[in-house]
Amino acid sequence: MASGKPPWPIALMALLLTACGQGSEQSTGQDDAPDNGATLTMWVRHTDGEPVQKLVDLYNHTHKNKIKLTVVPGDAFQQKVGAAAGARSLPDILGSDVVYSPNYVKQGLYQDITEVANTLPAKSNLSQAHQQVATKDGKIYGLPLLVDSSLMIYNKDLFTKAGLDPDKPPANFDEVYRAAKAVRGLGGNTYGFYFPGNCAGCLAYTLMPFAAAAKTPPLAEGGAKAQIDSPAMTATAALYRRLYAEQLVPSAAKTDDGTTWSAAFNAGQIGMIPIGTFDFLALAKSAKFKWGVAPFTSPDGSATATFVGGDVVGVSRDSKHLAQAVDFLKWTLTDEPQLEVWAKNGFLTSRFDLADNKYTSKDPARVAAIKGREHGYTPATLPYGEIFNNANGPWLSGLRGYIFGGDDNALVNAQKTIQKTIDDAQ
Repeated sequence: MASGKPPWPIALMALLLTACGQGSEQSTGQDDAPDNGATLTMWVRHTDGEPVQKLVDLYNHTHKNKIKLTVVPGDAFQQKVGAAAGARSLPDILGSDVVYSPNYVKQGLYQDITEVANTLPAKSNLSQAHQQVATKDGKIYGLPLLVDSSLMIYNKDLFTKAGLDPDKPPANFDEVYRAAKAVRGLGGNTYGFYFPGNCAGCLAYTLMPFAAAAKTPPLAEGGAKAQIDSPAMTATAALYRRLYAEQLVPSAAKTDDGTTWSAAFNAGQIGMIPIGTFDFLALAKSAKFKWGVAPFTSPDGSATATFVGGDVVGVSRDSKHLAQAVDFLKWTLTDEPQLEVWAKNGFLTSRFDLADNKYTSKDPARVAAIKGREHGYTPATLPYGEIFNNANGPWLSGLRGYIFGGDDNALVNAQKTIQKTIDDAQ
């Protein structure tokens, strides 16, 4: 999932700017052979299930080159990268949360891999969102590493008990409301809907696709224009306000900062939850009910979308092993790692053409999630963290004011603040 952590500190940005102002030289090292026994370093943020470690282990087992992986806690990753950039000691291979990669690209932390990226056999089957956020002035600096997406998961058993068709998830906002009301009608501690109302990153991950489906994404024009008070975004906030006001959502939603986001749903107490594919692993292990998935719809149901999250990966500007690092990047997108690491361990493949494979053929939710990314949306703007991942930022403040505070002008005011923040960062 896209990070829900606070934005980069001002000091960190200064480090990056200072480091990049020194200039950088790309080097492929003395030996350009792609698999010559070199040792490379790689940094990624922590992901449950340690999939990147499995990826590296497979590569090391099948290649002369060896990669030394460092998995960094998510809340420490940006600071570590900033310090390394200032000291010109970045690893050979550097991962990044998709929403932060535009900053990495702008600050010159990655080497240009355009030629390699454009000649990949699987290029047309890769997540376009991941490539777009790692592209600047027509040059590509990163490729998909870890891919996830947000979507609606619903409890088929509760739908059946409430008289709803378990094989027909809601297809527009009216149907979402009616389904939530029907499930809540079962009484007790069963509710129709849930969302973490005090988690900025969680709400970006799960509310933005509703507006994107309506062709008015919260960020447009390459991240230079905010559309937070659009009719679609306002309709989405209004739906959440109504669901909460009519007690179709547990009261805990108001204070949930993401810590207990999936708990009630996974326990079988919630009818629908906007969340991410990261919950698939937990549901597969412990859910005692049947569940299904659906993409996010525009308010009128005319189109669907999803937030494509995860990580991109590139060769850092400090690496002296460009050929060897590129060998790894290219290999990660071939069949073996896609199937034997990502698919086998319950994750999404980066490639759409491998959606239905021997590990997912009996898992329609995962197949649907992989294919659904073809219509995915990943927001990108330089001050993304400051705006959308900040617990004290204008995005969360505006949504909470509208949904819980009854302030009809909250999104309008948030729009002004967000646009000014974007303008100041250009």
